Amino acid sequence: MPKMLVTDACIVNYGDDRGGVAEPSGKVVEVTKDTARDLIAANRALYVAKTDDPDKRGLYTASAEMIKAAADMRKAAAAAEKGQDPAGGPTPPAQ
Repeated sequence: MPKMLVTDACIVNYGDDRGGVAEPSGKVVEVTKDTARDLIAANRALYVAKTDDPDKRGLYTASAEMIKAAADMRKAAAAAEKGQDPAGGPTPPAQ
């Protein structure tokens, strides 16, 4: 099953009992080939690995910079959820 980088928040069908799951942009998900094809057709996701991309040029594959930026976004969101500054310190109080 191919891994996809969600580029625009959308509903992802994992093909199980959950039905559609709302996924934020920047998340890496593992889906069936059919779901991957649907996400590409809707311009909502890109393949993480070029080997999964049906286009020989890698037209639908995320660049290394995109994957790194998405990882940084996830780290920042996790830090904010814990009440920390993404740089590692406590989040300053709102003014």
